[in-house]
Formats: sequence, C-alpha cells, structure tokens
Amino acid sequence: MTHTLTFPGDSAPAFPSLSLDLPDDWHALSVTGSVLAAGKTVPQGEFRPNVVVAVSRYATGYSLQTAIDAVVSRVESIEGKVELVRDDYEVLGLPGFRLEFSYPDARVGTLMQGVRLAVVENGPVVDLVQLTVTATGSQATEIWGELRDIQSSARLSTVSA
Repeated sequence: MTHTLTFPGDSAPAFPSLSLDLPDDWHALSVTGSVLAAGKTVPQGEFRPNVVVAVSRYATGYSLQTAIDAVVSRVESIEGKVELVRDDYEVLGLPGFRLEFSYPDARVGTLMQGVRLAVVENGPVVDLVQLTVTATGSQATEIWGELRDIQSSARLSTVSA
C-alpha cells in the first residue's frame, strides 16, 4: 500500500502569504532563496538598494530567540561591523526582532543592513520570516527611512494548508 504526500497539504502547509508596499521607483527582483525581493531603480553601475524576504521552515518548537541568536552570531562575526539598532520589534503583527548594522565592503565602501525577524506558527511547522534591507552607507543617509517603511509595510495574510 502507498500513500501520497503533497505540498501544500496537511503535514506540509503552504508558506505564509506575505506582501510589501513599495514606492513607485522600486520593482520586483528574482533573488535565489527568497519569496519576495525588490530593488530601487538606480543608474546603471550603481549599487541597487534592496529588500529580500526569506522564509525558512522549522519543526514545531523553533523559537524567535533561536532565530535571533543565529542572526546575531552571524552579524557579530563580520569584521568591522558597527551595530546601530538591536531591539524587540513587532514584525508582521507578531512579536519580532530587528537588528541594523553597517560594515565595510571592498566594492562599495560601506554597506548598511537591517534585518527583521518573526516566527509564524503554521500548523505542524514553524516558518521563520526574515526581511532584510541593504543599501550603501551613502544611500542609507538618504533612504534609510524608506527602507524601514518597506519593512514595516510587510503584512501576513492567511496561513493555509
């Protein structure tokens, strides 16, 4: 006798439905490992500020604190990083976390990143949603508020099987 396992299905529910509100000069990008990504329109050859949304699936019991520890550990290993913000922060209407930092980059001078995390209970699994924005240091002085607004616009629709 055999049986069929399907995605989405009862034991493998669909990923959460997510949305972002983007300014008119932003457009969708295709980024490996992401469920959503967008970039700001910039002149040819200039670094493109971007937002990347990734969803990672874990077994029930995976916690926001585990996700925070993993991100903080990765960021702390970056040579020359300067941490700017680290706090508990509502993400997708759920308890979440944000970390903002800059670090030297040989190609563009300085990169600034902001990471927001939320853990979404999804039936028999847990989905970690990570929203990451990136810009150069000089771009960030002008558009960091815009990048934060994009992250804050993230919405969680229904989670369904």
